[in-house]
Amino acid sequence: MQVFRSTAILAPFSRRSVSAKTLRMWCAPEIILGVTTLSDEQALLPHIINQARQSGAKIILAHSHYEPSTRKCGRPSPERASPSIREAREAMDRIARQLRWLGFTCEPVLLSGPPELEIPRLVRSCGVDRVLLKLEEDPDLATKAILPIPEQVLRGVDVPVCAIGRNSIHASRAAARNITLAVSAESRCEVPLSFACRLAQENRAKLNVLHVFESRSDGEVPPTPQGVIANLPFTTWREAELFCPTEVTVREGEPVEQILHHCASTQQDLIVLCSPGNTRSEESWRNGVTYRAIAGARCPVIIARGDSDDALALSIPAASAPKKFAPESEEMNKEQRKEAIL
Repeated sequence: MQVFRSTAILAPFSRRSVSAKTLRMWCAPEIILGVTTLSDEQALLPHIINQARQSGAKIILAHSHYEPSTRKCGRPSPERASPSIREAREAMDRIARQLRWLGFTCEPVLLSGPPELEIPRLVRSCGVDRVLLKLEEDPDLATKAILPIPEQVLRGVDVPVCAIGRNSIHASRAAARNITLAVSAESRCEVPLSFACRLAQENRAKLNVLHVFESRSDGEVPPTPQGVIANLPFTTWREAELFCPTEVTVREGEPVEQILHHCASTQQDLIVLCSPGNTRSEESWRNGVTYRAIAGARCPVIIARGDSDDALALSIPAASAPKKFAPESEEMNKEQRKEAIL
């Protein structure tokens, strides 16, 4: 019997720091969350299977069946709501059976609340190590009052998000052999560099650090690979040089065009981008580097947050978390134990 559970009754995990253990879990995930619209099966499933097979990860398949318009028009009648929900359940059940037949552990979850709240709750509650989703193209995005699911997920979760663009093709080989980390002078790249370095080690891949600078006026000295290396976190970059092949590339031009040209010409298998931060409108999201890189890349794009603390803005309030998962209660228990010993 297929089990569907609501994230509202799941206890959220406490926040995980970006430690060596966390990076290992991110790069060799034990739990992968695939966010599906049920119309992206052919594009999304091969990548979910490919990434889950590498580490033997469990798959959680989530679909958001949430219609904001129903709040304005009142409660929908059961005759109208039941068929769509039933179809979603049947589609989720069918996809889960296919994944189980291939040997994966798969649990489908049907979300009924707002995706910007339910997906981050599900990520924290189930201890998800990576999120996979398909970038949906919506020509009427500017006229909608809600944000697209990819941006909602990027805003709310503190784990790497792997986005599949419309031009992405399924890799013929299971493991990635070339990984590109795109950095800029403004990006906080310590966590993304650590993630990309560990990911390259796990896949025995080559790590390419790409820095793109825009055209400069006469007299300005363009950056060099040595200058880019000097601005990288020394310890993390030293680890990358010791444990995996590395290369630093500097290109001049428009960032997205140069990133896509570099990855297409060198046959990159993965692109790692620093988090775009909190964009406030659909227009800035669609014109940003992250959206355009995902939409144009021929390989999956993984977005790693430079600062994981920003990802907790949409998480469950601390007051609603169970005491056993609350960091404050753990500190209080330590103090009480010390007083009892004294």
